[in-house]
Amino acid sequence: MLINRIAAWWNPITLVLLLTLIGACARPTPEPMDPEEIVFRSVDRMKSLSGFHFVIERSGALAFLNEEQSFAFRRAEGDFVAPDRAQATIRVIGPGLVAEVQVINIGEIQWETNFLTGEWQELPPDWGFNPAALFDAEVGIQPILEKDLSGLEWVGLEELEEAPGELLYALAGEVDGERLYQLSFGMMGPEKMAIHLWIAPETFELYRMLITEAPHGEDESTIWQVDFWNYDQVVDITPPGR
Repeated sequence: MLINRIAAWWNPITLVLLLTLIGACARPTPEPMDPEEIVFRSVDRMKSLSGFHFVIERSGALAFLNEEQSFAFRRAEGDFVAPDRAQATIRVIGPGLVAEVQVINIGEIQWETNFLTGEWQELPPDWGFNPAALFDAEVGIQPILEKDLSGLEWVGLEELEEAPGELLYALAGEVDGERLYQLSFGMMGPEKMAIHLWIAPETFELYRMLITEAPHGEDESTIWQVDFWNYDQVVDITPPGR
């Protein structure tokens, strides 16, 4: 009796309706667009954001944080809140050690924990890695994407491992390194570098930016991966101890 009921339900009409429903629910494949238009809309979207989460990772040749080349940048993860607040945990590599430093930026004031004692200290102006400046709408990544890209090409539609099933616009080109050199206190650039971008269709949110520096001498290439998540997420960023 039960088998007969299932057979009666599972008829060609039901199958067609089911396939139609599945097709209606499936995401349409994004249409290719002009790469410059994609970047323009992505920059516009980023400028309108109230905040986001970010992860910056370096691989390959070392990128030093000081003139003595005793401490190198490895990774930073944190949050940015427009227009000028950021907090991050920065992983630093030194002779025989791997340490994590906490950083808070509010306007032009920056605090950092001592990687030996863990105590907070206010840094001199324009000193040290400043994630808030990196994402500043006037001097940061946004104007770099607007003014410093060249040879931008459409690569195709690609997925990121962290966002399975989501097709993103993939673009490739070159970026002038001078502005990045100033922003990163000499860790990146100043020569031209290869750049790849992954941007979401419809929202034009930048998911990933991958910058590859050419090797110097016998060194290997330095690769910078910047990921953006939780768009318009706003966290409370206050001075240390408050």
